[in-house]
Parts: sequence; structure tokens; C-alpha cells
Amino acid sequence: MLDAVPSDLPDPPDSLVDWKGRLKELGLTRKRKPRPAAATRPARGGSTTERGREGEEAAARFLERRGVTILARNVRTEGAELDLVGLDGETLVFVEVKRRRSSRCGSPGEAVIPAKRRRIVLGARQWLAERREKARQVRFDVVTLEGESSSIDWIQGAFDATFS
Repeated sequence: MLDAVPSDLPDPPDSLVDWKGRLKELGLTRKRKPRPAAATRPARGGSTTERGREGEEAAARFLERRGVTILARNVRTEGAELDLVGLDGETLVFVEVKRRRSSRCGSPGEAVIPAKRRRIVLGARQWLAERREKARQVRFDVVTLEGESSSIDWIQGAFDATFS
């Protein structure tokens, strides 16, 4: 095991110290495509937050057309955010909305991982406790929006309140 670098090693030649400069002198530098300034880059459709809010709005309209009464949106609790809270008949529904431009990195529904589900359930419990809701059926749904056309899928009962 070495404790220190031996001091008797010679210094590297100047040509190795400035290797980038030497490559440039030889004409071996990599040609990079100039990147446009931020102001001239094409718009990507707003910030992630804006696209997320648009997705939540589209999901709320979608659910309302199917008979769900939206009670609350973007509810913040300690450690969680509930995208939509609704009433489907007598069932209280907590809805997670996921939007993706493409399925290249997986479907939007796959992004609702166990840790996210746990936070949603804990947030739902806090929301219920604050409102002292009477006992009723509770369901956890996921609404996914995918692609530029934002095709919508509603996964009813996507997960339950048990942790695995």
C-alpha cells in the first residue's frame, strides 16, 4: 500500500501538461456544433410545472365528464401533494395525475412508484383527518396523459392503502 507519491518521479514534460493545447496545434480538436442562446432555442411547451398543471386540468375535466365531482386540487399536506380529490358516487377518490410526452422512459403510470404511492396515502390520511370525514369508501386512482395529443387513461383503484 502506498502512503505517498514518491518525490523522485520526474515532472511530466510540458507537452503532457498542456495536452489540449498540443492537440489544438495539431488540428485535432473536436468540432462542436454551436449551441443557440437560450432565448433563441425552440420552446418546449412551457415549464414542467406548467405542463403538469395543464395535465391536471385536463384530467379534472375528463373525470368531471365521467361523473366525478372534484372537491380539491393540488392539496399540499406534510410530505405530499394530492393532485385531485374527488367524489365518485359515494366513494372518495384521491387521484394522481402523471403526464409524459412519450413512453421512451416508460409509461406515465410506471412513474407512480411505491414511495410515491406511500406519500399519496399518507397525504390522503392527513386530508381526511383534517376534515374529520365520516367513514366512507376511499379509492386511489391514477390518470395518465401521454404524447402530444395527451391521450388519457383512467386507472381506477390503481393501488390501495397497504404498503408492501
